[in-house]
Amino acid sequence: MDFLIDLIPALPFLLVAFGIDIYLATMLAMVLAAVQLLVGRIYYGRFKRMHLATSLAIIAFGAVTLTLHNDIFIKLKPTVLNWGFALVFLCAPWLFKKNLPKLMLEKQIVMADTAWARLNLMWVAYFFLIGSANLYVALEFSREVWGSFRFFGMYGALLVFMVIQGFYVYRHMQHEPASVAEPGVDP
Repeated sequence: MDFLIDLIPALPFLLVAFGIDIYLATMLAMVLAAVQLLVGRIYYGRFKRMHLATSLAIIAFGAVTLTLHNDIFIKLKPTVLNWGFALVFLCAPWLFKKNLPKLMLEKQIVMADTAWARLNLMWVAYFFLIGSANLYVALEFSREVWGSFRFFGMYGALLVFMVIQGFYVYRHMQHEPASVAEPGVDP
């Protein structure tokens, strides 16, 4: 369900931007960012920080895009947002003594602190690289190429990263030993 809620402003934006007009798509994304917050509030019983950050970025960059009638601002939103996430993940262990992936996953996964620290740095690298790739595509290619990259490239990269992260976590997680029944004793 999380993924579907995350797509509320993104998917219609890309469909309208490709087929009709990026400025109309920007207005739609701004409205749907508010809808995303509302749906998230109803579903989770609270506002998720990720949705708040994303919605704020959509509304702020969308407003500048519409005011100046220049699509570069909405195209740069993923870069600024991802670099912001990279900075938060990078600084949280030092400023707040918090490892964000560990906070999100520690109830499901047990790993050594060094493995959690490396996983956190993997997220920092992912956010920085995907933000950098978006910047390059947004500045060097057409709106259509950027739109394709924004949807297929960025979500594809996330999928690849999640698979890599899954292998990493599996390799470093502490597995509970299987209980071995003694002969003649029912478990």
